[in-house]
Amino acid sequence: MNKTSPAPSTVLLTPPAHFHTQTGDWFSLPNADPIADYLAANVWDQAEQPDSWQAARLSPSAYIYREQTNGWAIVAKFHTAKTGADAERHATREYQYIRQAWEGGIAEKDMRAVRPIGLWRGVLFLEYVEGLTLEDKIAIRRSQPGGLSRTLENMGRFLASLHAGSLQYETRQDFGGAADYAYKLVDNLARHGVLQNNPIVQNGFGRLIEKWAADPLMWDFKPTQNHGDATTTNFIFSREGGGVAIDWERSKDDDPAADLGRLVAEVTHSVNHHGGSVAEAISLTQKITNAYCNNLPSDWNAEALLRRSRFYQATSTLRIARNGWVSRLDRMALVLQAFALLSK
Repeated sequence: MNKTSPAPSTVLLTPPAHFHTQTGDWFSLPNADPIADYLAANVWDQAEQPDSWQAARLSPSAYIYREQTNGWAIVAKFHTAKTGADAERHATREYQYIRQAWEGGIAEKDMRAVRPIGLWRGVLFLEYVEGLTLEDKIAIRRSQPGGLSRTLENMGRFLASLHAGSLQYETRQDFGGAADYAYKLVDNLARHGVLQNNPIVQNGFGRLIEKWAADPLMWDFKPTQNHGDATTTNFIFSREGGGVAIDWERSKDDDPAADLGRLVAEVTHSVNHHGGSVAEAISLTQKITNAYCNNLPSDWNAEALLRRSRFYQATSTLRIARNGWVSRLDRMALVLQAFALLSK
């Protein structure tokens, strides 16, 4: 395999050029591809030397690199696609948070964090996990009776393990950022979304958010490491069994209720989107919260945490309502659902 001269360490790498290819389609890489050369020299762990490489785009920033002869594969996440000149800092931050999750014990059989492999010039290398996303599992739930319930219970235990193993006693509790974000979501929906020309509902949201922000309970929590983006596309379930949490770039030390509320909101929406009812969504998300609470340390106030998670479920529901690919009728239903959650 031809080698290229190493570029200066300050040069950040960008995703490979590819033309006329769809997401998930494989395309060949040139012999002088810098990522392929780096993998061959620093990561490759097979007996035979690599011959030729292919890549496929998973997202604008994430690509699979696969050696064509034996199928060995790895994911390269190019932080330059999102963060530009700050790519190295953001890649290092995500790498460190994944390592922190692993060091906290999130490497269990049923659910674990994705395995971090390395960093190089703004690129984060991760294990490649082939399987179904949680979104896929929800979509096909009727063909696998009982399977989704077990999956959601595993996810509840996973979040409880992540949070309980990463208490940040020196981090200050701060609900202010979450309240500000809720105000911004409502403002965005009023300017560009389904709350346009609806000042009564907009003002009602403002009063509700103000009420939650004034509640001392919202400020009384022990920060933990959160995944930060617990959506249905960020959990993959392999054919061998077990789930893997990916995309830790928004991981941070925060109220654990934020992770739980986001996941409940995302699963609720996905169930409804894939032909389910409100009653089914409530029954399924209860699997998450029950497993989560049952696996918390005995000195945690689960009731208070669930109360706070309602706020985060509401704001995550408003976040989903911004998406243009959701029908206007469904977006309005999401807004009303969020209003109901905040009103309780």
